[in-house]
Amino acid sequence: GANSMGDVAVSLDYSKEVASGVTLNAGVTGVSTLGLEDTLVGNTWVNHGLEDRAWLDVANVTATLGKTTAVIGRQKLDTPLAFTETWNVAENTFDAFTVVNSDIADTTLVGSAVTRANGLGEFKNLNAGMTDLGEAIYAVGAISKAIPNTTAQVWYYNQASASDKAWLQADVDAGNGVSIGGQYATLMADAGDDASIAAAKIAYTQDTMGVYGAYSKASAKGQAGAQFANYGASAADHGSKLYTEAWWNYGFVTQRDAESFALGANYTLGDIATTLQYTDVNNDSVANADIQETTFTATKKIGAVNTTLAFISTDSNNVAYDGKTIQAYLTLPFSF
Repeated sequence: GANSMGDVAVSLDYSKEVASGVTLNAGVTGVSTLGLEDTLVGNTWVNHGLEDRAWLDVANVTATLGKTTAVIGRQKLDTPLAFTETWNVAENTFDAFTVVNSDIADTTLVGSAVTRANGLGEFKNLNAGMTDLGEAIYAVGAISKAIPNTTAQVWYYNQASASDKAWLQADVDAGNGVSIGGQYATLMADAGDDASIAAAKIAYTQDTMGVYGAYSKASAKGQAGAQFANYGASAADHGSKLYTEAWWNYGFVTQRDAESFALGANYTLGDIATTLQYTDVNNDSVANADIQETTFTATKKIGAVNTTLAFISTDSNNVAYDGKTIQAYLTLPFSF
């Protein structure tokens, strides 16, 4: 019906080592509503206009020499402000040149030039709906475990047509199942509209259960939109790496002046894994940017199929997000 969304996706990936340390990687993803549009399916998860589509989501050369690896071409990324998201029926990817080096003990250095992303437009053809990001986004980062029980990250992003951004993060294993983390990001605007956001998280995990709480606050000044969301997609539809990010309704916690907290719990009973998350965002500066989201999920493997059911209840002063949603995910991994 008009209020339903549905898609079936099939992804085929191929990898071949063509020389010592040199690998060719390719991947094709196809999506379809199986002809159920305007009956059971009123909209799609991926923007493909209800038409069957297929595209190259991965096409790169990976070369490794010593402790340095270079990836040239269409690829997945995992950095704080440019990353591949896994919530959708198909994952977003990037056209980029990425170099990773681990010569420094307990430290990984990353540099990437990102030119295009496919989370912004319609997936029309084999070019994967890739959209130019303007001038390339240059990202450099360091991930270090040199401090005992701590993973620290420092990232810097530069784009000629937009403001530079920086991201700092530290996650600490405090022992006895307790972990704590802190995040800080800043946007350095040429016009003086600098912005920042800070977040903290504490979690406790023991055997088959865990609980956590997180808080974040964005500065009142800054540019419109979700300033610290994924570069590779529209802020209204795609997420962020913030500890407080909602389970489903993205684009709220990263708005300027957003004050957010999230509480969550997970418990595994036999072969059923359950999670419960509550996210609350209050915003005194941006209209229609308050939201309270409660999500419960249950995941179980049935035969060879990974099955997840999600129930999402949302209360927001933005009526486009208000209401209740039931989702079902069925994933069948296979290989040749």
